[in-house]
Amino acid sequence: MDGLFWGMEPGSVHMSLSANSLQMSASEASSAAEIRWSEAPPLTEDILNGTFWSFGEANRGELSRFMVLAPNGLIGNYFAPDVDMWQVTCGRLCLFNRDGMPSIVFGAAHIEGGNLVALAGRGTIGGVNATYLLVATDHPPHPMFSSSADVRRHAVFRSMPSERRRNLVVVPANSKSLHPRWFEKIEAASRNWDLCIGYYGAEEPQVSNSPYEYLAHLPQRKKFKIIYDFFYEGSPLWNYERIWLPDDDLLCSGEDINRMFHLSHRHDLDLSQPSLKQGPGSHPNHPLTVHRPNSVVRFEGFVEIMCPLFSRRALKICIGSMKDVESGYGLDHLWPAFLGKPAGRMGIIDAVAIAHTRPIGATYDIRSAINEQSALWQSYGFQYRPVPGVN
Repeated sequence: MDGLFWGMEPGSVHMSLSANSLQMSASEASSAAEIRWSEAPPLTEDILNGTFWSFGEANRGELSRFMVLAPNGLIGNYFAPDVDMWQVTCGRLCLFNRDGMPSIVFGAAHIEGGNLVALAGRGTIGGVNATYLLVATDHPPHPMFSSSADVRRHAVFRSMPSERRRNLVVVPANSKSLHPRWFEKIEAASRNWDLCIGYYGAEEPQVSNSPYEYLAHLPQRKKFKIIYDFFYEGSPLWNYERIWLPDDDLLCSGEDINRMFHLSHRHDLDLSQPSLKQGPGSHPNHPLTVHRPNSVVRFEGFVEIMCPLFSRRALKICIGSMKDVESGYGLDHLWPAFLGKPAGRMGIIDAVAIAHTRPIGATYDIRSAINEQSALWQSYGFQYRPVPGVN
């Protein structure tokens, strides 16, 4: 990934970990003509945390086209008994099996122009003792709606605050958005969150009926494209610790949002959401997310696209998946996979119950959304597993 550096021995050059100049898969990297191996430089967990790799075996080819070295030593988007966790030991990246024994130790590196683009190591996966490769990669282009790489994707803010609160709400909105209701009965001094509005109406933004800290006009753009454009490298929005990405048809109070952020911090959640009310005027999509009155926070393996709450480190891993999506279908299965299914860091916040005022599929074609989901999953090599309580 861009911007990650480590220092080697005193007086030596600094090297970066980058995928930008890399155009080969793990299987292609096995060619001796493509690879100039040397002893791997000393690595650290801080450098590798949240990085993306294609994983393969030198002779058999690709095992995973998109594997994440996720926080807390978890492996993202590749789940096998012999690749259960990762760790840096004595400057070497090691993969460990479910018994806590090292399965691969990566001792060799391929470096181009000061960039670390591949690692190689000997080990055993699935009973096969061989040389295994990690090749630096990035989120794949959208398989159906990929935009040109040379198109500038930086939102232009019309308004920014001089001081920041700890948390951020980012809402794509138009003139019918319910977000002004979120400010009822809460004063500016009591809020623990700032608001960023991505106005997608074609007309000049109509936002005078609520406070906001950030505003950009991105006419006729879909939710996740707007979000991606907000979180460019160097964006001021990366300065927040927790980021909530709700739809604009959700009804809740400012006190609800305060409480949600507080519990996300208190329980150290990387990915979470408020629960959904069930009854007149509210349309939950999944039984799993329906409010449970005797619960405060329950750890679950699914958070839906309607209202995900990310830690900053989790959003950095997942933001690339949002770049060109139209419906967002399927992202809510990809995100837990990318984070390594962190059982103790994902959850439904039942202490906050919100209303979803529009039924599913009210603003898009469900069949097209399902087709997009299938293509997106295939591009990541994602293996779907049903989640109880998720339709």
